[in-house]
Amino acid sequence: MPSPTDGPADERADRPLPGRKREARANDTAVLAAAREVFATQGHGASMADVARHAGVGVGSVYRRYPTKDALVEALRVHGVREAARLAAEVADEVERTPREGADGGVGTFLARQITGATGPLLRPTGATGPLPADLAAATDDLRAGLERLVAHDRAAGVLPAGFTTADVMQLLLHLRPSLPFPRAEADALHLRYLGLVLSGLRARSGDGEPLGDGPRWDEWVGAWHD
Repeated sequence: MPSPTDGPADERADRPLPGRKREARANDTAVLAAAREVFATQGHGASMADVARHAGVGVGSVYRRYPTKDALVEALRVHGVREAARLAAEVADEVERTPREGADGGVGTFLARQITGATGPLLRPTGATGPLPADLAAATDDLRAGLERLVAHDRAAGVLPAGFTTADVMQLLLHLRPSLPFPRAEADALHLRYLGLVLSGLRARSGDGEPLGDGPRWDEWVGAWHD
């Protein structure tokens, strides 16, 4: 399956690229960002030409990188999960290094940044079958590790009630960031409004010492990707 990147993230970040490769990566990033926007607004019936037009590149450039629309969609999904995993680890580093009293905690920060900054989806299309591809499975494991750190931090800080799980984080994200027929900025403002309400409720429940009932397990959430 085509992947939007060629190696480990830390190596890619540190390695200078020749001009053509740098341009190709920039084009690829533009295509993935455009694909997210096009598929979000038009659905998966949108064409590769629609994606190319939105990205400002030739449709031939898109097909050279992704020979089919399914390949582009799957690459976009891997990109989205990798991006979320990097963000979870970044936020965990921040809150563990510099605790912030009265803030929304690591989970709230992760969700807010994911809502406003994500460039890829996190679920495979309905009807996808078989095990997760290796690169998607690896990114998923990284995402889980980062979220476990955030949830553990926030429980200890009294921001989240007992019983809140890593799978709850992702289910909450899916509920808070549906596709809306509005410009991105307007949709993000609504998503963040409702995130604030949810976080207030979680803090209040934690302060009352009232645990949540049994929540979803991580394997149940990941299972939605290929059942």
